[in-house]
Amino acid sequence: MPTINDGGAAFPNSVQPNFQYAEAGMTLRDFFAAHIASGMAAFSGTAGVSYGPGDIAGRSFQIADAMLAARGQP
Repeated sequence: MPTINDGGAAFPNSVQPNFQYAEAGMTLRDFFAAHIASGMAAFSGTAGVSYGPGDIAGRSFQIADAMLAARGQP
């Protein structure tokens, strides 16, 4: 199974990286997918378009992966 490029931490903790409770937080991939999902959910049911939860979840990560791939291109 190929490794998924998650883009690293969306909000890296650079102040105290060795702090006992330091967490990397969500990945950039998750951050992108969350914003895409909210847009799809807001649009769902309008103009004859309807997305189910599985559609939103799956498509959000597909688009997030495409966004991460585009970041690596000049």
